[in-house]
Amino acid sequence: MKFTTTIIALALAASTGAVQLRFDNTYDNASGSMNTVACSTGANGLSQRFPTFGSVPTFPHIGASSDIGGFNSPACGNCKGFCFTGYTISFTFQGVTRSINLVAIDHAGNGFNVAQAAMDELTNGNAVALGTIDVQSQQVARSVCGL
Repeated sequence: MKFTTTIIALALAASTGAVQLRFDNTYDNASGSMNTVACSTGANGLSQRFPTFGSVPTFPHIGASSDIGGFNSPACGNCKGFCFTGYTISFTFQGVTRSINLVAIDHAGNGFNVAQAAMDELTNGNAVALGTIDVQSQQVARSVCGL
């Protein structure tokens, strides 16, 4: 019975799109250069439009995603990717669901790495205490993120 319960729980987690989210203070720096991230230059780059992190319309709702494979990833310019397409990320903490829209500008090994300010919004100021959280994410049109 325990094995069956575990399988069902894993199947539900997979079907709801739960992914891990953690913070990285690199993305809190408004003057951080877009030339330091995977979606910097090249045909799919963002640095021509947004030279600094603070110039991204959703700042500080920026960060890294595992969907971006590396420098100049095709996902950067693809409507299904992260650089020009945002994600709505939701997290329920203490019975309250909070959501943010995020523009991913860099590669993450697993899930999302975001500005601490963004994670604090999701967790009611508890990013440091919680460290890593499981969130729901949904791809949205780039216009939702002001791009």
